[in-house]
Amino acid sequence: MISQGNKILVAISGGKDSIVLLKVLMDIKNSAPIDFDLIPVHLQTGFTKGFERIVSWARESLGIEIVQIDTNISKIVEKVSDPDKSPCGICSRLRRGYLYSTASKLGISSIALGHHMDDIIETFLLRLFYTGQIGAMAPSRISNDEKNRVIRPLAYCPVDLVDAYFSTLEIDPAKQVCPLRADSKREMIREYISALEKDIPFVKYSMFAALGNIDSRSMCLREV
Repeated sequence: MISQGNKILVAISGGKDSIVLLKVLMDIKNSAPIDFDLIPVHLQTGFTKGFERIVSWARESLGIEIVQIDTNISKIVEKVSDPDKSPCGICSRLRRGYLYSTASKLGISSIALGHHMDDIIETFLLRLFYTGQIGAMAPSRISNDEKNRVIRPLAYCPVDLVDAYFSTLEIDPAKQVCPLRADSKREMIREYISALEKDIPFVKYSMFAALGNIDSRSMCLREV
C-alpha cells in the first residue's frame, strides 16, 4: 500500500480506528526501510466533540500536527437530508469530497482511511441487503474519478484487535454526535453478525475471505 516517496493523507475523525491508524502508520514510518510523508487531516464536520485532546496527543506523543479543515457539512446535511432516511450516505459523500479536494491541493499520493475488517464486512452486508449489490470496501483502490488512491491499512485487522491496541495508547477518543438520526442500520448489522457468531464463531473471517474468493461462474450475472 505504501511506496518510497509517497505523501499520505491520514483521515483522522478522532475515533478509535483513526487514532490507531495514525499511531501504526507513524510506527511504520519510523522503522520502514523507505521514506514517506504522513499528513493527518481532520474535517471539522460539526459532529465531533473533544477533538482538542486528539490534537494534543498527536503533538506530544507522536510529534506530528493534525491539519484541521473547516467544513459546513453539518449544515448541509441538516438542510438537504430526508428526515425519513439515514443522512449517513450524504454525509459520507460530502466528507469524501472534502478529502479529495484537500488531497489535490496538497499533492497527495494516497488517502489512508481507518476502516477495519468488521467495517468491510458490515458494508458488504449493507450493500447486499439494501442495494442489491455484491461489493464492499477494497483495501486499496483508485477512486471513480481516477484522480485519488484510497488505502485502508487496517483492512485485515478485526475490530477486537484494533480495540485492544487502542487500549494501550492512554487516550480517550473524540465523540461523534449526530443529532439528525439516532438509529443506525450499521449497528443493526453488527447485532446480526454477533448473533451468527454464537453458532458460527469464524463467520466474520469466512465472509471476509469470500470477498476475495468469488466463484463468478455460479453468480446470476446478466449475459451480454
